Amino acid sequence: MADVNQPKKALVVGAGSGIGRATALRLADAGITTAAADLNAEAVRQLAKEHPNIVALGEGSWDATDPEACDRMLKEAVDVLGRVDHVISTVGWTAIQPFLDESPEYWRRIIDVNLMSSIYLAAAAGRVLRENGGSMVLTSSEAGTVGTSGETVYSAAKAGVIALVKSLAREWARHGIRVNAVAPGITATPLLESQGGDALLSKIVRGVPLRRAGEPEEIAAALTFLALDDASYITGQTLCVGGGLTMGS
Repeated sequence: MADVNQPKKALVVGAGSGIGRATALRLADAGITTAAADLNAEAVRQLAKEHPNIVALGEGSWDATDPEACDRMLKEAVDVLGRVDHVISTVGWTAIQPFLDESPEYWRRIIDVNLMSSIYLAAAAGRVLRENGGSMVLTSSEAGTVGTSGETVYSAAKAGVIALVKSLAREWARHGIRVNAVAPGITATPLLESQGGDALLSKIVRGVPLRRAGEPEEIAAALTFLALDDASYITGQTLCVGGGLTMGS
């Protein structure tokens, strides 16, 4: 089990922009030394210059769809930080288009980025966290809870993340590892901008009770909460952060 007297250390995967970047900064502001990893190596190097508690992991980019790269990432995080207590992944990508216009190659890419990356990261993180306990938080999507037109395979992949979290939470509880997920709704990130920007945003937010998109910092708050000790009795859960778009009964 984790030594409560030891300073906590975290790894954020996907820290180069958007939600991941906001999460790394929030952890760092909380006094947690945080290793930042991303496919965009330059982005995390720049991020590390902004906060003394953030360390850019490695000299190259990290591809979370490569299981061997995920193993190397966790090993390097332990080497750099001395220990890893919290692993957070914000890896994800999609394009909005009709299902029948998509190709099998596109489907495979969507599944690799949004589901297989979580599986590979979970395996690598689990081998590290089982030594002392800790937490892992993965990023799903509200699309994975209700389905979304134009994001069919993405929705299926993100639903898989939710099932992965539930199963690992049961399996790893005996190791003192908590596993949870955050399911963001529409969020003002570079990915949203690349998919249509203001026009898409105004269309989608009409269905959001709070009538706006979320900010990366708001999603980061949920990820950080679930990772840290304030959520010490929470595991196997998916927290929707989408302005009320999806509500459980």
